[in-house]
Amino acid sequence: MSIKELQEVYAKHPNVAGLASLRKNKDIKTVYLEDMHGSCASLFASASVNTMPGIHVFILNDLEEAGYFYHDLVQVDGEADILFFPSSYRRAIKYGQKDAANEILRTEVLSRLEQKKPVTVVTYPEALAEKVVSRKRLSDAMLTLKVGQQEDTVKLMETLSKYGFEHVDYVYEPGQFAVRGSIMDVYSFSSEWPFRIDFFGNEIETIRTFEVQDQLSRDRRDTVEIVPELTRTADEKMPFTSFLPPDTLLVVKDMLYLRETVGRIYQEGFSSQAMTERLEGATEAEQAEIMRDMRRDNQLVSGTRFSEEMSSFRRIEIGHNATGTPDATISFNITPQPLFHKNFDLLTRSLEDYRLMG
Repeated sequence: MSIKELQEVYAKHPNVAGLASLRKNKDIKTVYLEDMHGSCASLFASASVNTMPGIHVFILNDLEEAGYFYHDLVQVDGEADILFFPSSYRRAIKYGQKDAANEILRTEVLSRLEQKKPVTVVTYPEALAEKVVSRKRLSDAMLTLKVGQQEDTVKLMETLSKYGFEHVDYVYEPGQFAVRGSIMDVYSFSSEWPFRIDFFGNEIETIRTFEVQDQLSRDRRDTVEIVPELTRTADEKMPFTSFLPPDTLLVVKDMLYLRETVGRIYQEGFSSQAMTERLEGATEAEQAEIMRDMRRDNQLVSGTRFSEEMSSFRRIEIGHNATGTPDATISFNITPQPLFHKNFDLLTRSLEDYRLMG
């Protein structure tokens, strides 16, 4: 049985229809899904998202859990409308070591949310503990290009340079653009892959993504958003939740753990070691900017504010215990898979028992 076939079977489960019915009732703000284990959560999530499209944010307990959950969803539904929102730091936030690849993924999520189209986001507490660029700043810096649009290439190059993009012979990292005849390559901070924009005169004829290594095209796009680097902006930053429309559905593994983790990260702030490393070799003006940049109030969300922001959204909990008293509970008769430890006799007996139970 393929994963698609398994999803189709799971989509017929009465609890899928039950959850859809509860979601239509605006008076129900919290739902607890009881006894969910293993990958059944991602299969059920996929069926639920397809039943009622919208903006869904799945919050797992850590990077590893979120990675597995994201992979499960992508295996079932493909990559198009499922995005991963990681922390922009390589290690714990307090060490202050940024990861450029993760910043691209974060910007891509914000860009998609700004479009207000259905999308599924998978994330974890460390990623949500960081503030993001304000919606106004992102909107002002976002350049939208569409197939069939009239665009003067010279003015477009000037705009990209104004946004801080570097003019190079061949793009290989975000923040660059290149021009060869009627073709313009742009590597936006809002996409994992660069865009190849083919002009016919001043008209955009085609837009494609492509691989940097072999220059081969990946897929065609009708519309793309080009976004410059925004992580180092001095503008006021906001919690990630400020990008979410009011009808966003949050699906949380452990709400209590999430709140505690975000609060702990804020209390820890940035370590003196991280501050010393960043300040080393910087000019006086650069040091002042770094000091401002590494204030926890500028970069991190306090536990109190995070709890207030989260309370305004409808929520589904899928952990071992519900937080408080949920408005509704849906029970599943699912138990964790037993450990067989290469004991094939035990595996055979278990499969026979399942067959006898239907």
